[in-house]
Amino acid sequence: MNLKQISAQIEGKLSEIFAEERSSGLPARENSRAFGAMVEEKIADAWDKICADLGHLPLERPGRKTLYDFAFRYEDTTVGIDVKTKELDSTSYSDGGVCSVGNLLKFLANDGGVFLIAEFGHNKLSLHSETRNLAYIRVAPFILLPLDTYRIENLGTGQVRLNCAVNQIWDKIDWAREITEFYDMFIEHAAAHYRRVRHVALSRINDLETFKENGYKDFSFKRTSS
Repeated sequence: MNLKQISAQIEGKLSEIFAEERSSGLPARENSRAFGAMVEEKIADAWDKICADLGHLPLERPGRKTLYDFAFRYEDTTVGIDVKTKELDSTSYSDGGVCSVGNLLKFLANDGGVFLIAEFGHNKLSLHSETRNLAYIRVAPFILLPLDTYRIENLGTGQVRLNCAVNQIWDKIDWAREITEFYDMFIEHAAAHYRRVRHVALSRINDLETFKENGYKDFSFKRTSS
């Protein structure tokens, strides 16, 4: 499967359906979640046509806990797409959340799936307008991003996040990377996170036991080195 070609085709189709919004702007929403839902709704309305134009079989939209928002079948492979709206204002917080470590690896390894990120960069059209400017649309395979793009946080059993916008590291995407190369580096990256978590957890267990032994006086969690 040519991931660069498929990414470019999807990116081109998304650019087509948002062509008017890119020239005139998108209406703002009360928060980033609502803005993202509006973008997803427009994609959903055009999804069957996008897939038909590209010769793919569209799949029904998954439940909320699935790691992707849209999917299609390419021959015998499921290609899932996670839609991310990226606020480009540097003063606005963006957590970069993608999915859990477990769900990612199950989809890639157990299901043999391909996971794409579709990023919509946006900001205010002007200082005196609430209309949003759709600055760019980028589509890239998750497994081809630079290693320092991935971050894992201790939420649930480990949450994968992106440290930066896909657009920022576009020229560093490794289009020739094999999935085994991704596994080699990502598994060590994830394992290092879990080793840090274990170290902190054991230290806090010790602090709790010490607190109990001292008659529940002067409690504190000691700082631990990573």
